[in-house]
Amino acid sequence: MTRKSGIPTPSDATLIRLATIAVSVEESLASDHQPGKTRVGLQTIKNDRRRAMETILLLLAEPEVRDYLAELKRLGLLQLKR
Repeated sequence: MTRKSGIPTPSDATLIRLATIAVSVEESLASDHQPGKTRVGLQTIKNDRRRAMETILLLLAEPEVRDYLAELKRLGLLQLKR
């Protein structure tokens, strides 16, 4: 389904997954990210970031999200920098 603007409307499930990705990215990239209140070593922080990235990649691989992003790309609505 598309809106009058031509932008496809995501399903509720897709929208929730995209929001989850955004939160995971925010947590992963936050410079002041504290995995817990106790002191932890660098290895623990690296593992937490690795797990956050794995979560993001798994969500991006879900068919609903992949199809929605492909549609946005096809319409030229995504600006990818590589």
